[in-house]
Amino acid sequence: MEELDGDEVRLSSRGRFAERDIVQFVPFRDYVDDSGNQVLSMARLAKDVLAEIPEQLLSYMKTRDIKPRRADPE
Repeated sequence: MEELDGDEVRLSSRGRFAERDIVQFVPFRDYVDDSGNQVLSMARLAKDVLAEIPEQLLSYMKTRDIKPRRADPE
């Protein structure tokens, strides 16, 4: 599974390189809480799994020259 996580090396297939890394693997066993606090463990897991999304979104928007629009005044 970690072969698909392009954090260290840019992935390629059939000579085409990935524009960005959209896969994030985290070892689930690192989030099993022995104290029984499942909520805290799952919150940490969610935080780590979703950590790369903001940078991925910004990268996508920048490569396509997509700029945010101004909010319409109400």
